[in-house]
Amino acid sequence: MKIPAVQLAAPSQDPIDPQLTLALAQASLAAYDDYEEKPFKSPPNYRAVARWTGWDEIAGGFGYEERFGLLFMSTSPGPQTFIFAFRGTDSDMDIYEDLFANTASFVPYQGRVSPTPSVASGFYSIYTGIGGTMTQSMQQQVFTLLNNIRAPRRIYITGHSLGAALSQLFTLDVAVSTPDVWAANLNFASPMVGLTDWRTAYESQPAQQDPARKTVRVYNYWDYVPSLPPYIPPFLEYVHVGRGFRTSFYVLNEWFPHELPRHALLNLQVVLQHAVWLNPQVWTGTFADMTDPSRLMVSTVPPSGADIRWSQKTLEMVQYEQSILEGSNI
Repeated sequence: MKIPAVQLAAPSQDPIDPQLTLALAQASLAAYDDYEEKPFKSPPNYRAVARWTGWDEIAGGFGYEERFGLLFMSTSPGPQTFIFAFRGTDSDMDIYEDLFANTASFVPYQGRVSPTPSVASGFYSIYTGIGGTMTQSMQQQVFTLLNNIRAPRRIYITGHSLGAALSQLFTLDVAVSTPDVWAANLNFASPMVGLTDWRTAYESQPAQQDPARKTVRVYNYWDYVPSLPPYIPPFLEYVHVGRGFRTSFYVLNEWFPHELPRHALLNLQVVLQHAVWLNPQVWTGTFADMTDPSRLMVSTVPPSGADIRWSQKTLEMVQYEQSILEGSNI
């Protein structure tokens, strides 16, 4: 079975800043490389000045402290700009934390937020947890770094996948705890972070009323991760915040979904490098899969209409299969 390139009407979506988007994508990639203790490439006109860690815990205090992000400072003349970049899932411990879809109550670094946001406990435990030889949680570390930055300052917050979720926790925290700080979030391939009270609290912040600071989620229409966690009726219905910017790419001529290539930041970066300079910001073409160069990826016009809850579709298929097995004599 060969899947044809999908060519549908492009969605109506506000453009994204080309240079900023590519810089934040590169910063997010650098955070992955730093976790793996590899040399990393900083965004143009930025240099890395600090890193932070997080605590991945399974149970009963057992876990690991892991590198989770990098702070970049601009090297160009003028007011200093900073990037807080969170890396995504890159260890078995991360995957374990990602699976926790039950909720925890979000507590800001300082101040109060109403309503109290209900967020995924796995993401939140990485953000606030502490263990081993750690002396500060991730939350405490990033605010220590933020408070050491002299004004005037402008910060961008970003991340991919799990890192995108962590970046949004930090973004709300900055809005509540340090409302005088100019901060904006543009992230990549984010899962949903919290329930409707999370969205209400997040969207009510003054920064989200400013078009220059409103959170932007860049994602691939065919990626399953942005539809996670799945809807578990009747209580756990996770929602997105901010506005979406949709791309569309997948493995060409393959019947299998190949979720990793659809989700990989390296593939999303290739598409963005072509698309963001165009008007509209849509690129159609083929390129080598950055996760497996033997495969060919195709970038198409993103389908218009509502996002598909791919995780829910997968759950429905599993339930349908199970109903057949339970009704059979196998």
